[in-house]
Amino acid sequence: KKIKFFLIFGLIVLVLSFLVIPQIAYADPLTALSDTMSRLADSTPTAVYSDHTIRYTTPGGVAAAETMTITMPTGFTIGTVDFTDIDVSWGATTGYENELTLAATCTGTTWGAAFAGQVLTITSCTGTITATNKVVVEIGNNATGGNAQIQNHATAATYTISIAGSFGDTGKLAIVILTNDQ
Repeated sequence: KKIKFFLIFGLIVLVLSFLVIPQIAYADPLTALSDTMSRLADSTPTAVYSDHTIRYTTPGGVAAAETMTITMPTGFTIGTVDFTDIDVSWGATTGYENELTLAATCTGTTWGAAFAGQVLTITSCTGTITATNKVVVEIGNNATGGNAQIQNHATAATYTISIAGSFGDTGKLAIVILTNDQ
């Protein structure tokens, strides 16, 4: 009787533990991540500025009211880069099929794009990006009307850019800064 009691008791505890343990949601990994920079040289002894073309494929897409964040490594100087120096587009084939309209903050179908420290937050109000599509984020003079760039780190090394946000997909990509890129 003791063995039967412990078997039944153990089975009840096991079933209840599955019901009580919270479900954990995991973010989908971004794929095909890259950053094409216009300059790879370090900012020593003189400042070197670079355009960035960041690309990735979002498995989950972006729903209305969600954000995508791009965190530049510490030591890269954002300076006066604002939404006028940023272009964001997306699409199934090249990523350039649909150009987002940007402003400092989102409103309606206009997306917000703003740096706070090292973090660029791209915010949707009502706009969406379809799952499994490519996203292209251009930062600097390569953006339409862009007139400010990000200053490269002063030290030659490998650095990591992180992409996340409330849209749920995440990823990291490495960029290399060289002593001399000429």
